[in-house]
Amino acid sequence: MKDNPNKIWVVVSPIPAKNAEYSQYNSVSEALSDFDEWTLETDSIARCEVMYRGVTMMHSSRGKVGGAACEQYHPECPVRSKLPNSREILNCEECVKKMMADYA
Repeated sequence: MKDNPNKIWVVVSPIPAKNAEYSQYNSVSEALSDFDEWTLETDSIARCEVMYRGVTMMHSSRGKVGGAACEQYHPECPVRSKLPNSREILNCEECVKKMMADYA
């Protein structure tokens, strides 16, 4: 992540705890889509995070999505409780882009 902090990253921590896998994206929607898919894989993935400049925007643990920074931006978010869901995750893109602009 230090090599390219201006990218959005998805960090996946497998079960059992081994080295995390870091994937970088140019597209917020692509990163959120992969985050959503990995969140569903509760048998093989313990945690997943969407990060930008070292700040966790969203995270999931054992299939349950938490907001991290997005809880500060939109505490009453109606979408977060519906995740993981490939259609609903698209609604998160606007908030994530707003957070990225603030952390730029």
